Amino acid sequence: MQHIAQTSAQVLATLSSYLKVLSKRGRPLALMNLAFFGSVLLTTVVCDLMLPRSLLDSLSPFAQVFLGNNILATFLSIFLYNMLFSAFLVVTLPGFAFFPLSAGFLLYRAFTWGFLLHYQPTWILVVSIPTLVLEGESYALAAVAGTIVGASWTRPKWAYKAESFKRAEALKEAFRECLGLYFFVAILLLVAAVVETATLALIAH
Repeated sequence: MQHIAQTSAQVLATLSSYLKVLSKRGRPLALMNLAFFGSVLLTTVVCDLMLPRSLLDSLSPFAQVFLGNNILATFLSIFLYNMLFSAFLVVTLPGFAFFPLSAGFLLYRAFTWGFLLHYQPTWILVVSIPTLVLEGESYALAAVAGTIVGASWTRPKWAYKAESFKRAEALKEAFRECLGLYFFVAILLLVAAVVETATLALIAH
């Protein structure tokens, strides 16, 4: 019983530390959200004005998986693709080397979303909004994580204005924050995978 209580206390302490990271990085997260969702909207509007709406097959690449009625495979494929490739490899990892790249690749993901939404019928666009919101928020978090880690070793005084961290200390703290932010990225993408799987079921039938 004591072991369970200790484990529960550790879990609560960890969650509390992750929430503190989220609160601490609220301003850059808000900016990343504004950049992502604003760019999605702008791209969709520009495409509507400049490109013809054609019957382009631009459904999710996981649609074919679902059409085989393998719901679990669809869910796992969506989650792993979005988590490992779209969030970490595309958005976060480039920022480790040069921190502005995370924001740049976040805008690339926004452009991709906006471009694909332009070609969808209105009803598909509407049912895609929950997936867009969940994935967009997760990519914004991923961009903040990449930016903080990248800035911690190139501009530690900018990343940690209130602290007097040396470069190595700043990098260590940034990776700790990155882990906390990715906890929320994983939760959002799990929910997004469930929603997208359900959306594909609706589209397929």
